[in-house]
Amino acid sequence: MKRTILFLLVCFPLLVIYGKKANVKENIADHIQYMLDERQFVNYQKAVLFFAPANDDCTDAISLMVNPDLDCGQKLSVDFTGATASGKAVPFCSAVGSSPKDLWFEFTATSDKHILSISSEKNMPATLYGALYDRDCSAINATASQCFSLTAAVKKITLDKLKPGKKYYIRLMSGETTPTTTLVLCLGTVPPPIKVSPSGEMYTVEELVKDVLVKSGCDLVSNVRYQVQDGSPQYNTYNTLGYFHKNGSDFPYEEGIVLATGSARYIAGPYDGGGGVREKVFPLWNGDPDLNAVIDSVGGRTGGKFITQLFFDFIPVKDSLKFEYLFASESWQQGCWGHCEGAALFAAWLTDTTTGIGENLAVIPGTTTPIALNTIMDLSKSNVTGIGCQNINEEYFWKAYNGNGVDAPFASAAPINYASMTTAMQSETVKVIPGRKYRIRLAVMDFCTTPSHTSAVFFNARSFDLGNPEIGEDMSIEGGNALCPGDTIELGQNLEAKDYLIQWTKNGKDLIGENGETLKVSEPGLYGARLKYKYVVCDVELDPVKVEFYDEIIIEKQPSDIEQCRSSTSATTIN
Repeated sequence: MKRTILFLLVCFPLLVIYGKKANVKENIADHIQYMLDERQFVNYQKAVLFFAPANDDCTDAISLMVNPDLDCGQKLSVDFTGATASGKAVPFCSAVGSSPKDLWFEFTATSDKHILSISSEKNMPATLYGALYDRDCSAINATASQCFSLTAAVKKITLDKLKPGKKYYIRLMSGETTPTTTLVLCLGTVPPPIKVSPSGEMYTVEELVKDVLVKSGCDLVSNVRYQVQDGSPQYNTYNTLGYFHKNGSDFPYEEGIVLATGSARYIAGPYDGGGGVREKVFPLWNGDPDLNAVIDSVGGRTGGKFITQLFFDFIPVKDSLKFEYLFASESWQQGCWGHCEGAALFAAWLTDTTTGIGENLAVIPGTTTPIALNTIMDLSKSNVTGIGCQNINEEYFWKAYNGNGVDAPFASAAPINYASMTTAMQSETVKVIPGRKYRIRLAVMDFCTTPSHTSAVFFNARSFDLGNPEIGEDMSIEGGNALCPGDTIELGQNLEAKDYLIQWTKNGKDLIGENGETLKVSEPGLYGARLKYKYVVCDVELDPVKVEFYDEIIIEKQPSDIEQCRSSTSATTIN
């Protein structure tokens, strides 16, 4: 401390007299650097000599690392202390004013969209201005590719219309006379949206159900039917059913089928902010007793309804059924008369064709409450307000791309073109009778009359599992779970002889007389089974499992006894 005070007393007059000459500053700095530790010297440079940051000019722009996603693994600390106004013209598109203090950064685009975000900001002005340039420093003028503003409420912006492989410059500008702002910068990559193929392109309607949605080793599905509104021929031109693929997005399902109340062509993201074309189907549908009961349970709708339905019959070969889905809606926002009412919902009506009894499987887990706008809501994420708006089952409300707060996800990063969506959910598990025929009706409904307000439900591929038994897992040396010599293992613990005839195999050949539910194995080999169901026309060959044994440890020479006294003070070597 004394040395610092002495330095100030001796050098400050010189700084007052010669401070405007950079070479004098540097000479003084060289002479007194030995008096201060490294941290003190850095502070001295900024606070006393007013040395500019290294990236004070475009030609000295600091490289900003591009993260491959929106998780900021690579960040950059920024300090405006000592920043000066560069010789570059202020962009026409910026409201920063004249001669702003600025810092420069450069990056090479890896996508057509990146998101620039700030965090850990201190001493930040009301607005920090920014500009994006797509040319070299020597060619930069008052025309910028993009201008933006960062505030306490807006901490991230999208850099759009970029060319992958091209170098860009970012200029952050402060209107303060002597800025001391510090913050952390992150440049993330906007993930691509999902890909959607309307029915009839990659898959027919029947293939979407049998090959994508349903998991079964046999053809246990029949009477597949897809219907828009009441199914009249006038609606055949609307295609609201399709196949989707994750396509590198952050969507929770790798692939599946999607059912919507608007055209399948407008399902894929990014989110257009609402108001875009969706090809919603008019006129309306008046409902039927089963679905009207579900609608009434969430508040009802006496008028017409927008609806798309997918029906099919199936015969399960196991005693329980469930599936995985995600519900999304554009009506989860202001502008829909019922954004906090049951103005959009999803129902999965299962009917036992023998008894005629039906139930809705699409409910809040552990309840009988349907999936609807007013049964899942998180007001801290969504921007909806009004009568009846309340937090309810918030744990199932995932994202709102038109939402509130600085942490709200960007519309440009949305994998689907809907305002909000639930988390990935699972239907209620229901008991079924193997061999009996059931009918499922998957229906997505939206009652908002605004043409752009549509809803959709996404089904995880092969989550509609009709049953396909498994023998077990491999017991291999490579997997670390091989058997020891003399051990046995019993395969087929989950097979049930009451449902099918069983023929066990070893290395592809039948094991004569082995037709029980389980098989005891004491030899290495590849063990499989063929099943012939008793109540449906279905023969299944189960995936075989590998059974291996570790080599036996053989002791060729009997070891000698070793004596060791308990009170011995000398070491004994055993080899």
